[in-house]
Amino acid sequence: MTILRYLREFSQSILTSFRKRNQRALRKINDDVLSAAATELDKNLFDLAVLSYALSKIVSKPRFLDREYDSRLRAIERALSDLLDMSNAPDEQVSRFVHAVEKSIGSLEKDDPRFITTIINKGKLKMAATLYAQGMSLGVASEMSNLEQQEVLDYAGETMMFDRIKDEKGIRERMKLARKFIEE
Repeated sequence: MTILRYLREFSQSILTSFRKRNQRALRKINDDVLSAAATELDKNLFDLAVLSYALSKIVSKPRFLDREYDSRLRAIERALSDLLDMSNAPDEQVSRFVHAVEKSIGSLEKDDPRFITTIINKGKLKMAATLYAQGMSLGVASEMSNLEQQEVLDYAGETMMFDRIKDEKGIRERMKLARKFIEE
């Protein structure tokens, strides 16, 4: 499947699941998008995985489903729709629309910050650590997430992520990823 097709299909699934406020579906999509991002070594797919994670966190928090957040949730839906329309665009345009969705998500937390980091930053950290735990190099996971390698290592170590990962990549899969990365 081409990256553009991945982007389009995953964006549509994310939008549909978010509109239904279906946390379980968003988590499943997150797993699929992250797997595609690892296979394709694609930053836009990684960012989409972060978005699906963040949106699953939002719909899991009852406070975000209160009426006071309706307009902000609709803004996220509009930004996702725009992203879906742009999924045939060049990488830089897709990246701008991903940023617009991230900004809409950030507006939810602005008035009621409860955590040390934002949902988006937590998503980037978790997705990078997951890729690393599954066998991707620390450098590539760090590069895809725009995080420092030490941050990824610290998170993976603190959460005991390596103990929970079941989809470890065998030597063949690691070699395939390495060859693909070297060719680019």
